[in-house]
Amino acid sequence: MIYYSTTLLMVLAFLIFTLLVGLYATKKAITFREYAVGNKSFHTSKLVVTTLATIFGGASMMVWTTCFYDWGIYSMTFSIILMFRYSMCSLLGLRMGPFMQHLSIAETIGSIYGKYPRLIVACISICFMISMVSLEINVMSSIIAMCIDSIDPRIFTMLATLILIIYATFGGIRAVTVTDVWQFVTFTIMIPLLMKFVFIKTDKSLLEAFLFLKKHHEFSLSNFFKVDSNTQKSGLLLEFLSTVPFISPTVIHRAYMSAGPMQIRKVFLCVSLIIPVIIIFLLIISLFVFVGAPNLPVQAVWPYILADMPPVYKGCFMISVLGMAMSTADSNLHTASIMFSHDVVQSIRGIKRDPYIDQLRIAKLAGLFTGLLSMIVTLYYLDPLDLAEYVIEPITFAMPIIVLPPFILALFGFRGTTCTALVGMATAIVMATGIVVTYGWYDWVKDIMVLSGILANGLAMMAAHYCLKQPKGQGWVALDPQQKRIQQLIRAFKRYKKRLDLK
Repeated sequence: MIYYSTTLLMVLAFLIFTLLVGLYATKKAITFREYAVGNKSFHTSKLVVTTLATIFGGASMMVWTTCFYDWGIYSMTFSIILMFRYSMCSLLGLRMGPFMQHLSIAETIGSIYGKYPRLIVACISICFMISMVSLEINVMSSIIAMCIDSIDPRIFTMLATLILIIYATFGGIRAVTVTDVWQFVTFTIMIPLLMKFVFIKTDKSLLEAFLFLKKHHEFSLSNFFKVDSNTQKSGLLLEFLSTVPFISPTVIHRAYMSAGPMQIRKVFLCVSLIIPVIIIFLLIISLFVFVGAPNLPVQAVWPYILADMPPVYKGCFMISVLGMAMSTADSNLHTASIMFSHDVVQSIRGIKRDPYIDQLRIAKLAGLFTGLLSMIVTLYYLDPLDLAEYVIEPITFAMPIIVLPPFILALFGFRGTTCTALVGMATAIVMATGIVVTYGWYDWVKDIMVLSGILANGLAMMAAHYCLKQPKGQGWVALDPQQKRIQQLIRAFKRYKKRLDLK
């Protein structure tokens, strides 16, 4: 009884404090723009933390740890993929100057291609974010059930979900950012404690653990470059290329919260450098589990970690997972409410004025409805694997082929019509669907589908633009004055750095 009371009290205290932090950050009088992106005076470090908290959710920690246990040194591919992905974001951020007053990626696409592409992007983004919130709720329920079997896990899951819905819906981006910082701090404190417990459980010294790992080829550096057709290492290059393009609309929303392109570059550059550190921590946990029990099936990794865990360590572990799950869920919940109120409603009703009457109230109601809908999806897909396979994966693979090409082209100065964007999207969907119908839903098919869909979308847009008659003012535009100044500063810095190297 004392065992469970300690763990329960720790988790309950964390949830109550999270609610208090969220309510403290809530402003009573707030405009819709402040609710959506704040006043654009966020410190760079705060934007870095909230971006990391959005990227790393409870599902990331649970799934990646088991994958690292199974894949060995090959798991470092994740850090390379994510580093490259967010390094690209830091470079693309330099071209977001003309769109810094927008509130979402859907608005940026709509400002160039019209309301119908804006509506399509907003709808598919909202579906993706609902699925992500459902996944994090599912993970919270699973981890509570694994750690505490004396009470119904749905009680704490409902409590945690209602708390994040309350502060994310009524507090806006300020409450989401502040709670993300608090939750990420708890994650960084608790992870070393989990590492310590798993290491103690191996009953070996660091030298003995190193020598043990050295005997297994899965963890040798040479195995990192080896491609084996009978394992999940096959198609390393194809997987790398297909995974890089995916960027969550919630993460892109952090760019719109920045003061300008230079701050976007700093934020995503810092994120790309910190991500490998976090992945290394998770990899170390997996390595210690492998040293302690090298022959476990993947499904038994977390039961092994949690077995015989003291209540304090178990409470720290639950707080860590809950914190990361809530930080990802509240960010997706907030972005979904903004897109519904700002992009979907405005596109359907043809509202020109921004903000329109009751826009803030609609956003809050949308956040509440999105949270409740995510809970319903979670109840329908009780198994996280089913949720990932039937809901998250199709949307995740559809998003880059529909959203990425028009967005990238807009950043690089392409100005097209609604017809141009719709032709590109339709071509990408038809090609991706044809590939899946022909070959089935296999891993290598998904990779080819993403790459071919992105390429088909971009080429179809170019073909439609140059083959069809276009109104005046469409096509490629030159850099604006702000972008030119940024380029001049970068070139001047490179010349200055080159002179220092020569000295």
